[in-house]
Amino acid sequence: MDALGQNSLDKKVEIGLIILNFRIMITFRITLIDGEEILLKLKFFTVAALVLCVVASGSYSFAGNKPENHVIIEAGLAAPYGHLGADFEKTRLGLGASGGLELGFRYRIHLSNTISVAPYFHFVNFGDFNGFEPEVEDYRVASTSLRYGAEFMVMMPGSRNSLRPFLGAGVGMFRNRVTGFVQDFTQVLDRSVNTLGYSMRFGVQFVGLEFSVVYNINRFNTWQFYQSDYRERYNWDNVGFRAGWLIPFGD
Repeated sequence: MDALGQNSLDKKVEIGLIILNFRIMITFRITLIDGEEILLKLKFFTVAALVLCVVASGSYSFAGNKPENHVIIEAGLAAPYGHLGADFEKTRLGLGASGGLELGFRYRIHLSNTISVAPYFHFVNFGDFNGFEPEVEDYRVASTSLRYGAEFMVMMPGSRNSLRPFLGAGVGMFRNRVTGFVQDFTQVLDRSVNTLGYSMRFGVQFVGLEFSVVYNINRFNTWQFYQSDYRERYNWDNVGFRAGWLIPFGD
């Protein structure tokens, strides 16, 4: 394929992926209103976006001018929503978590100048809930999450010194852990639940740095965190603000 045809293919793939990412974001906004049925649709579009990235990038993954692969060290803040952030003492399934620290890394494999895939590992330590109960006196409920998966990313073309926006969609295994007490204080709690999670990310890259906002969809059914005769539905969604450092810093 000549250079003109290759550039035309690149542009068509980029436009298609951007449109699909917007569909994912629109579906997500509806999810907040319409609940689980629309959430399934969101998951479908997320997985479809990842598959499309792989198939599309395969047609020109051997094109020239690919950047070198990078290790990216990331740190940021994570703000909990849903049951994760709801008050532990005043809500039935709330865990009372507050904003916490997120640390992780990813290895970005460039399939072209604009398409990449990155296996990742992240650890999120949400802020503890601290309270007092006469039977146990001072107590603490701690919530953490380990995440390992892969993200597919589309980045606008440009040089290393230019400001390059990007969109990412990811899927992975989330290991959610709670330590402390159940709400009636009859049991000490130290339990974990594994679930399939999804993420959507928007950010910019400049020189050797990245800054981004990510929304993690983390929802699951379990009896582990509450004393009941059936599995409860939990929403551990959270938003994160990240900074990343590319190693090596040069292409």
